[in-house]
Amino acid sequence: MCEALLNQRQHVETFFFKQSHQDRSDYRIRLNASLDCIRYLLRQGMAFRGHDESDDSNNKGNFLELLHWYSNRNEEVKKVVLKNAPANLKLTSPDIQKDIVNAAAIETLNKIIGDIGTSLFSILIDESCDISGKE
Repeated sequence: MCEALLNQRQHVETFFFKQSHQDRSDYRIRLNASLDCIRYLLRQGMAFRGHDESDDSNNKGNFLELLHWYSNRNEEVKKVVLKNAPANLKLTSPDIQKDIVNAAAIETLNKIIGDIGTSLFSILIDESCDISGKE
């Protein structure tokens, strides 16, 4: 076990450095494209997911449709997203979307708290009922 630990070819750090510059660049493009789409949907207050996100669906949901539209307008993005991305690195899964949205929520909350500082503030809440009459 000690010999395996000392073997630099099997070391985790060595594995990460073997990743090519092109792979890192492609990942960054893929991540930025996903972030741009998520930012847009959050600002518009739109839903991310669709009812049917399968490959043969006509409407895969706002996130996937927006990412598809974005990739059709940018050749650099089109080369690395959706079907051109590695199967386990598409950055389109619901879990990834939720993680990015949660990170955005935390950053927004931290910015608001930083702006407020020690000042006094109040929160106004208005309620509305849905069609079933529940608040």
